[in-house]
Amino acid sequence: MKARYQPAFEKALEEMKGIVPYVVASKSDAPFDREKFRLSFFNRSFLIYHPEVKVAELDNESPPPQWLQLLLLHYLLTASGMPVADDWIAYRHLPGAYLFESKFTQRAVAPLVQTFGHDLEAFRRAGLALGGIPMSRTGDAAFRFLALPRIPMACILYLGDEEVAPSANILFDRAAPHYLPTEDLILLGGYLSDALCHHQP
Repeated sequence: MKARYQPAFEKALEEMKGIVPYVVASKSDAPFDREKFRLSFFNRSFLIYHPEVKVAELDNESPPPQWLQLLLLHYLLTASGMPVADDWIAYRHLPGAYLFESKFTQRAVAPLVQTFGHDLEAFRRAGLALGGIPMSRTGDAAFRFLALPRIPMACILYLGDEEVAPSANILFDRAAPHYLPTEDLILLGGYLSDALCHHQP
């Protein structure tokens, strides 16, 4: 897994050397103080040091996995400062998503259907445990999550019955591509899906 992300990780480390920290902090809503950014990721907190680039999780001595470090660095590097649009879109409507949509469905959506398709209460418990805020939308239950300071996400469950198969969807704010590349949003969706499914009792 590490080798897969290594070239992109090394490129991100190099690009981080050229940033202006306080400009990035303003665009990303990740405060910068005393040579480090503080970045919230769902219900976790990370420190990204600069100019000696290093990623660490607050209150956790183990280094984050490389894919997560890359995701956090890409967020800082990509952040444009665009306001959150408060307009939800499916993954397939993101730029270039046709290249990755099947992977996103397999990685992020299918496990939700398999785990919660016939268990609404388990989905509700998992959503609340991860810090989700219940939403009034179509579907049998839906939660809003703040993945990164300017990337809200929504997860919706549609229960199955004798005639209709269960389904689920993960939505992004329309401004998400201004904060992470479309391919990286697969990782974000996969993390949310895993976190919900692993909150199963």
